[in-house]
Amino acid sequence: MQGSSSTCSMFFAMPLDTQRFVRLRPMLYHLTAASNAEQIRASQTLLPASVLYRQAGMGSSVRNRRRSAEWIECDGCRVHIRDQAPLHRGSVWLSDGWDFEDLVEHLNDNVFFWPGTANRPIAHGHRHFKRYSADDVVVLAIDTQALFASNSTLPPRFCRYNSGSPRCSGGRGSPRGPRTFLAAEEFHQRPSDVVEVTFRGAVRLDDCEVVTQSVGALLRD
Repeated sequence: MQGSSSTCSMFFAMPLDTQRFVRLRPMLYHLTAASNAEQIRASQTLLPASVLYRQAGMGSSVRNRRRSAEWIECDGCRVHIRDQAPLHRGSVWLSDGWDFEDLVEHLNDNVFFWPGTANRPIAHGHRHFKRYSADDVVVLAIDTQALFASNSTLPPRFCRYNSGSPRCSGGRGSPRGPRTFLAAEEFHQRPSDVVEVTFRGAVRLDDCEVVTQSVGALLRD
């Protein structure tokens, strides 16, 4: 038993093996408004909300929680930005001197993906898609390995939570702060513990096959 415990401790002290993660989660899923899909295909880029706001001359909005979805005019295009309604101030425990607005800005700096198999996202992603199933949305399914390769200068980061939907546990908020999203070498958990994959900045899709799917089709699988 002592040897088993030692082995387990060593395992969790190791950084995330991205190749093991790719084998376990060969696809990444990104939810977006159907109206955004054409612009994404044309630009071959996914932009975080903070970049879109700044391009629209609305930089101050990056620190404001969106209670509902917003439409903005960005470089001649009308872009739909999803709400942050599940992000409640009272449900987070903030670390490292952060305030709630720091967290909102940090989330807006990232592009988010739900990991999954070739057929469906993990349960957290499934629940997220279900929440928006009545909206005019689509899901972009992208090969994990190809996405990592296309963004070799923008390494992915990994999160153990649904970062935008914190929950209190035992009277304490869910932890959030500068270490919410971790690089592979800092993420000392199993590949199966990854709930979100994020990129802090513009995500290139040039060399990726992007399959656009309806939320209804994914929920039926």
